[in-house]
Amino acid sequence: MTETCQDILLTILEELVEEQRKKFKLKLGDTDLRKGYANIPKGRLEKADVTDMVDLLIRYYQQEYAVEVVINVLDQINDKDLAERLRRKSAEVWKTRPVSVKPPDIDHRANYVASVKEKFRRVKDYNSRPGEWVSLEDRYTKLFIIKKHHQAEDKEHELLSRGKRHMEIMRKPSSFADSHVNVEHLFDTLSDGTITRKVILQGIAGIGKTATVGKIMYDWSSGRLYQGRFDYVFHWSCRDLNQRTEKLSLAQLILQNWGHPKPAIGEILSCPDKVLFVIDGFDELRFPEDYDKSKSFSCDLDTPHSTAAAVVESLLSSKSLSEACLLVTTRPLAVGMLETHMKADLWAEIVGFLEEDRKEFFKKFFKDEGKAAFAYSYVKENDVVFTMCFVPLICWIVCTTLSLQLRYSEELDQKVSTTTEIFTYFVATLLQSHGRAQTSTHDLFHSLGSLAYGGVRDQKVLFDESTLRKCNLEVSKGPSTFLTELLQADIFVETIYSFVHLTVQELFAALFTFWHKEKASELLKEAFVENKSHLILTVRFLFGLNNNKSLKPLKRYYETSMGISKDELLKWTKKALLICQEQGEQSHLLLELLHCLFEIQDEEFVISALEEIKEVVFLENNLGQDDQQVILYSLQHAKEFSQLKLGSLKERDMIKLVPLLGKCKQIHLNASGISLSTVHKVCAHLLQKRRITRLHVEHGEEDGMYFTVEASCERDPCKITLDNLPEDTAIAICAHVIPAHPGIVTLDVNGIQGREEFVNSLKNSLLDSDCRLESVGFNIENPRLQAFQDVCQHLATRRSPRKFLLFRRYEEDEIHFGYEAKDEEKSVNRLQKKKKNKKRKGKNEAQKKCFPWPCLIRKTGEEKKKKKDCIAVLSCLPEEYFLELTTWVASTFTPLALCLDENSINDELMKTICENLNSIDYQLQSLSLRSCSITQESMANICSLFFCNTAVSLDLQSNPVGDEGVKILAVCLKSKGCCLEKLSLSSAGLTEDCVPAITSLFSQKNTLIWLDLSFNNLGDGGVKALCSALKEKENHLEKLILEHSDITNNCEQELVQLIENSLSLKYLCLDDNKFTSSSSARIYDVWDKYHDDEEEEVEED
Repeated sequence: MTETCQDILLTILEELVEEQRKKFKLKLGDTDLRKGYANIPKGRLEKADVTDMVDLLIRYYQQEYAVEVVINVLDQINDKDLAERLRRKSAEVWKTRPVSVKPPDIDHRANYVASVKEKFRRVKDYNSRPGEWVSLEDRYTKLFIIKKHHQAEDKEHELLSRGKRHMEIMRKPSSFADSHVNVEHLFDTLSDGTITRKVILQGIAGIGKTATVGKIMYDWSSGRLYQGRFDYVFHWSCRDLNQRTEKLSLAQLILQNWGHPKPAIGEILSCPDKVLFVIDGFDELRFPEDYDKSKSFSCDLDTPHSTAAAVVESLLSSKSLSEACLLVTTRPLAVGMLETHMKADLWAEIVGFLEEDRKEFFKKFFKDEGKAAFAYSYVKENDVVFTMCFVPLICWIVCTTLSLQLRYSEELDQKVSTTTEIFTYFVATLLQSHGRAQTSTHDLFHSLGSLAYGGVRDQKVLFDESTLRKCNLEVSKGPSTFLTELLQADIFVETIYSFVHLTVQELFAALFTFWHKEKASELLKEAFVENKSHLILTVRFLFGLNNNKSLKPLKRYYETSMGISKDELLKWTKKALLICQEQGEQSHLLLELLHCLFEIQDEEFVISALEEIKEVVFLENNLGQDDQQVILYSLQHAKEFSQLKLGSLKERDMIKLVPLLGKCKQIHLNASGISLSTVHKVCAHLLQKRRITRLHVEHGEEDGMYFTVEASCERDPCKITLDNLPEDTAIAICAHVIPAHPGIVTLDVNGIQGREEFVNSLKNSLLDSDCRLESVGFNIENPRLQAFQDVCQHLATRRSPRKFLLFRRYEEDEIHFGYEAKDEEKSVNRLQKKKKNKKRKGKNEAQKKCFPWPCLIRKTGEEKKKKKDCIAVLSCLPEEYFLELTTWVASTFTPLALCLDENSINDELMKTICENLNSIDYQLQSLSLRSCSITQESMANICSLFFCNTAVSLDLQSNPVGDEGVKILAVCLKSKGCCLEKLSLSSAGLTEDCVPAITSLFSQKNTLIWLDLSFNNLGDGGVKALCSALKEKENHLEKLILEHSDITNNCEQELVQLIENSLSLKYLCLDDNKFTSSSSARIYDVWDKYHDDEEEEVEED
């Protein structure tokens, strides 16, 4: 027998050892070939033995070129001997030297792949005109696919949820690896070892089944999907197959993808397990009325069947090409019928877009990142629409309507589609592009509406087949466009049904009430009068259906008149708005009613309805973009509001609001992401006819600022707070607002350095205006600046100063400045309030026994005097500023209460301070030098600051003054004839040795009313001496603090006598001493006896 090329190849390749054979397969899979040839898929080579390899070589390259390919591969793996032997043997067979063989004229597979790629590389939009196409790559967005059936409870939660909650429920399967699947893994071997050959891919209408299989075809033809798994992938649309009326064979359907000459069908189907049939839209496949599936039979490839549906059925039932693979898409309601024809290895469901996929869809649609981001953020804040955007068709409708608006404007105004319009277009598009032939769409709408309305009222979203039949719905006759199916597994498998989402159910419920007046009245009453919030969106759709633009898409599908008239709807709306205004706190109901007015888009209707609204208050509501849009729409159509209070605003909302603020008497707006120019615009507009009463601007973490503004027609004072702004921004706001505001203003600027430019700007703003600042606060980089001192001088001139503060906080470098003017009006009109203390009905036993005890306080009916001097605080300041500022402040503000706490003042610096102060004209009322490291050397200098015959207060707390320092202090004060009113020597290192000097201060004038000797080591001796002196001398001491003074029970008698004899004493603190509980109880009893029936008069500050 003559040896053939196939025999030679078998002989040569059988000589390859195992390792060389692996190398040969690997190299063969990616070796360079002549034009028109394709590499054998590696998946096919991987498990092929020598015989299989030779078959593949001959099938892919024909005999002559197969020999040449093998020689080249053997050379590449360095098996030169086998390559040379193959050359000689082939030459003997051909009786000639090896020569190049021309490739065949036609490569049928390559031609088919190219035609598939060309066919699926572009798609048509729903609104495409002839010749208009969209690139598949530019439009297709990944869809989320699950491979586990829903549980009824989970499905119910998904149907009822909206917004973030809906996204969370949709995403839940993604956290379980066995719950979702990507397209590339649909035909993976299952965990139990089953080879996946038949896959059902289900999904509701408009969810993207056709787009998904189109992407599968394109990716396969582009070499990105199922390479090595399938040599051929054929796509059949059941809608197209329905158009074929002639008898067809399987071979004819396959070969329709080629022109002439066609390949041999055997060549294509030589490996049927490497062939995939994609059957798209099984639910649309029409079988003849006389078709009997039980009589269908297996046939060869060329036998014509009665219809294309019969050919498909023979594939599904494995009566033809049983080894071929199938991917069948269908709507949920046809899954049961499909399973009577085909037993699937894998069931999967397209559930739609996750959040990130929706965002990607917007990007691809708009092709402009700015517009895409703007449109996406706009839709995301509308929970109703964004929730339904899991359906690609809804996404497309939304993007289409928004793109038309953004084509002519950078903003979305009231011309943008309403929620109702988007959903009516959704229903109309489904009927036009995805619907089955209906005998009467009007009857279908009525039946679906009846089912939907009953479910909405009863808060029911899952229905059994008996409920559908009550509403004249037969599943087999077509409601699958709007209903979806769920198989509930219990003891038996039960089929239950639902609308695509609750929102679609609510739309059909609204359509039902729109046609039935009595149902509409019933709905309105229950929604607002009975406050059944689950009916609110149905009401919103009812209003929207009264908008001709929203209703237009559905008019071609029904013929009926409206049930409830607009006059009746207006009457009901006015009544509902009046109820909302009377209840006050029903802001969510008011917001829903404003949404209803937006949906109806009837100017005359809206203007008339808004006459009932006086106050629009939504500060606590988390307003979305859609909420802000309907509020803006209402403002545009309202005549006047007494109050407008809105929160959660963005810059674009503020800009739109500005021209409408004139309609509102009282305004409160909270916003974020605001620019400086917008702050200026809002303030300028408000100041034209109103007074700003509060302005708060704060630097935001992202771009823009947080902004709060309040304004009214009343002459109220204004408070301005600027937090953590760039200094130039703070300067601009102050320069813009302060000169324009004539009222009393509180200005608080936090988080700036307070450089010269800011201080100069503030000075100019004040000098150029009639603004009277009541209080000011900001950081100051250099308090010695002339401009800063000019500001202070100006403030003191316009309003009498009450407080002047310059200080640093611990561990901070910034110097904080604060100024507060006296409120003369309040001082004149201040009312005193009397509070009577309840009489004790018995002694508190617990207080008698426990220690430490509370301070003993005596109540008094005497009126406290209001201080009229200015308080100046210069605390914890850098040394280079301290001396100069002390002199300047003392000369500027008089009479003065001067606080120099927590500065580092040595005796030499104290001497210089006192000399400087004594060289100017000032009047010192009190001096505080807490924690300043002052010693006895400075006592004489400190006393020099006080004028004779002047009652003053002196605080030397936490300074190492010591007994000698107190003695010097007493001598100096008496020599000047100066009388102390208050004296604090807490933590001054004192012992009983200083008590005589202290008691000497109780002069004939008896001015000392406040004495603090706490946290010293006075001991029993010092306290006894103090009590004795106080008893012997007539005194007016009101407050005595002896906390932590090392006192024991030995002082009990002296303290009791002090309480009995010093009737002026109102406050006595003995905390943290060494009394026993019995001794403390006796002292308490005496205090209680002498001070039980007093009344306290408290002055309002």
